[in-house]
Amino acid sequence: MRLEGIHHITASTADAQRNLDFYVRVLGLPFIKKTVNFGQPDAYHLHYADERGTPGTVLTPRESPRPREVAR
Repeated sequence: MRLEGIHHITASTADAQRNLDFYVRVLGLPFIKKTVNFGQPDAYHLHYADERGTPGTVLTPRESPRPREVAR
């Protein structure tokens, strides 16, 4: 199997609205869509990307009440 590149990156956020405000209003990323998190139907995935959703431009934060902390 040959790896062609990264399609998207998923991150966690405790507050979907603050996440949306930051990525759209501060960073200027286009908001593409909101989908239900299949493993947790009361939470969402937010999708930011270029207008075509070109692989490598997609960022999909998922809402999680307590995002896991990164080990240091």
